[in-house]
Amino acid sequence: MQLEISMPTRTVRSVSEITDLLKSLIEQQPHLQNVWVQGQISNYSRSSAGHIYFTLKDDKSQIQVVIFRSSAVGLRFVPQDGEEVLVQGRLNLYPARGQYQINANKVEPLGIGALQRAFEELKQQLADEGLFNADHKKPLPEFPKKIGVVTSATGAAFQDICQQLRKRYPLAEVLLHPTLVQGDGAAEGIAQALQAMNQRDDIDVLIVGRGGGSLEDLWAFNEERVARAIFASTIPVVSAVGHETDFTIADMVADHRTPTPSAAIEHIVPDQDELLTQLEGCDARLQRIINDQFDAHKTRLQDFETRLSPTRRKDAIYQLHQTVDALDTTCQTAVKRRLNHGERDLHTLAQRLNALSPLATLQRGYSISRKTDGKVLTSAEQVAIGDRVEIQLADGNLACRVEELTSKHQDVNKEND
Repeated sequence: MQLEISMPTRTVRSVSEITDLLKSLIEQQPHLQNVWVQGQISNYSRSSAGHIYFTLKDDKSQIQVVIFRSSAVGLRFVPQDGEEVLVQGRLNLYPARGQYQINANKVEPLGIGALQRAFEELKQQLADEGLFNADHKKPLPEFPKKIGVVTSATGAAFQDICQQLRKRYPLAEVLLHPTLVQGDGAAEGIAQALQAMNQRDDIDVLIVGRGGGSLEDLWAFNEERVARAIFASTIPVVSAVGHETDFTIADMVADHRTPTPSAAIEHIVPDQDELLTQLEGCDARLQRIINDQFDAHKTRLQDFETRLSPTRRKDAIYQLHQTVDALDTTCQTAVKRRLNHGERDLHTLAQRLNALSPLATLQRGYSISRKTDGKVLTSAEQVAIGDRVEIQLADGNLACRVEELTSKHQDVNKEND
């Protein structure tokens, strides 16, 4: 009897097959296609083609990193050996060496020192390009009609801007383009908001800013894309980032810089009280000029009377009277024109300010109802039959007592019945 022994079949694979298999396994993992990795840089180098290579390591392991030129040109700072950084990219395998690596898109420094160095490097680069030059700064409009604001919709900065504008110059309107002003995506959002505002034709000036914070908090305003978006704006840009001691790249590129968002309004619009004072001053100066002219001509008449002979005095006096009458008419016409313009401007301002007053609403036939404790009534459910209420009209108040209640909810129920 003969025994047959079967030998196992061996599958032999090439190095390339194994490498391709591992590469495919890595690329099929979605969570490995967008990773953030923290580590220390070593063996940093840059090729003549502009690609960047370095090793990212911690105390136990290391991984290779490559940043191709298309991404390298967008780095906000130049990495150096020994620096702690965050690297964002996708994990893959480089077949030629059989090693896995990170194809990086972003490199962010960790620590205040690295951020400060990135700030100084970008500032020097933009200064060399002329983005801070005074001849690029655009003037502000004297009387802006619409002010665009690029900031967070939930932050205190926008509320401060609106409050200061109502107090100082309520004739101007505000248009908010909300965006993130801190964290991931903030720089891109600010740049896009600036570009969107520049697509409009009704914005006279732009405010870009937020409240104060640390260097990390304000970093979006130190990003190159924000600086270039401000520089490219055809609308004058006022940077209002942080407090007095905070200074960003955005401040340097902007046409004007203010220490706080509320201070931006003081810088942009005039004070309505000062305008009214100036108008009153113009009226007073015109009155003084007219009186001085009358006094001067009166003195000249008296001088001529003493110097003219009796035979010529009468004709000379008549001629001077004609001159004075003509001057008087001209001056009075000019004064009336100026006063009419001033009165018309004041009337326009008063009408627009009055439109904001609740009293104007009352004069159109509306009224305000209050309980006896002064609380304004907005619903019939706030009172009961027999309660006393006060009705405020445009020219007085009425004291009333509730005898019947009818609400919209009850009307709907009756219709359903």
